[in-house]
Amino acid sequence: MGADTPPAGPEAVQDIVVGALLPRSGEYAGGGEASRVALEVAAGDINDYFASIGSDRRVGIIIEDTKADPATALAKLQALEGQDVRIVIGPGTSAELEAVRTYADEHGFILISTMSTAPSLAIAGDNVYRLVPPDTYQADVMAYYLREQGVTAIVPVWRGDVWGDELEKLTAAALVRGGGKVLDGVRYTPDQVYGAIAADLDARVARAIAAHGREKVAVYLVSLDEADRIMGAAMATENLPKVRWYGCDGSVLLDSLASGEPARFAEQTKFTCPALWNQEGVASNTATIQKMRELLGRHPDGYGLATYDALWIVAMARTEADTADVAMLKTALERTAEESGGPLFGPAHLNGAGDLSSAHYTFWTVSADGAACRWVPVVQYGIASAGATPELEWVGA
Repeated sequence: MGADTPPAGPEAVQDIVVGALLPRSGEYAGGGEASRVALEVAAGDINDYFASIGSDRRVGIIIEDTKADPATALAKLQALEGQDVRIVIGPGTSAELEAVRTYADEHGFILISTMSTAPSLAIAGDNVYRLVPPDTYQADVMAYYLREQGVTAIVPVWRGDVWGDELEKLTAAALVRGGGKVLDGVRYTPDQVYGAIAADLDARVARAIAAHGREKVAVYLVSLDEADRIMGAAMATENLPKVRWYGCDGSVLLDSLASGEPARFAEQTKFTCPALWNQEGVASNTATIQKMRELLGRHPDGYGLATYDALWIVAMARTEADTADVAMLKTALERTAEESGGPLFGPAHLNGAGDLSSAHYTFWTVSADGAACRWVPVVQYGIASAGATPELEWVGA
């Protein structure tokens, strides 16, 4: 099973083997590490549960590092095929999922993604399930929150890939539908010089402030782990520190934005991002969350929590179906997700494309904490279905 597989007891039978494709290095390594920890904790809890009911079954995990690279993700999926794995949690990013989806369908893999949110990958009838909603939900709640904050014009800066392009476009459209303005922004790729990106963005924000006023203008950042480098470069500009910054699920709860120079910039600009998160579910599972925090060294993100639930759903469905037949496994997975889901988020109601059909988003902001900074939850909204108006569910202290 390899070093990433939790050990079974001497009498246990490790007959539920699940693959995982995670970006443990490279871009989005923070998200990959959060999901790795979630799987480790979930496997231990599931195996404890099996032992408590007298079952000799155990769940094991084979984790492969995709480096958030689509070609690597495909190669790692092919490697799992040689280890007789048929259910895989991952891959992490939408670009990776786009690269492996067809191969998974053709070779009998079931993929359960807990991080991919690009709407273009919501495809009915394939072998992909996403225990997260498509980004149409995030776009709607982001636009709603911006209006609530009095922002009437945004200057977007976004990562140029399938995920970033779609999320920026969706959020822009949602804001315009509500009467807001989306000004010309900056599309970047991670291999560009961040100083040049910041200089370009600074000039655009200067024009936006002149036209709309500083209090009405905000920067909307769609990024992954590179958010800290963008903010580090933005510190040296004239206008970027003057306006509020808002982000997305790809940069929320980043540890690199809670310490050092980027954290000071994030606190100064009131950097606020949504995370797939349910305060009620988290509050009722504090012991589980604490185990993740201790292993991770920081607060787990919402997608890490979804990964924890994903392994529970797979293990329970695999126990119920007791077969390797893909069609029967898909039926069992859908039924388990709908009826019980996982311990943290509860039942996962899926739509016709196999994506989560409702969502809760908590907005987190970077706040000063003495000489350091920390992420603080400020408000939560629920979206009951696609296109529904976000409903206020919780307000922080």
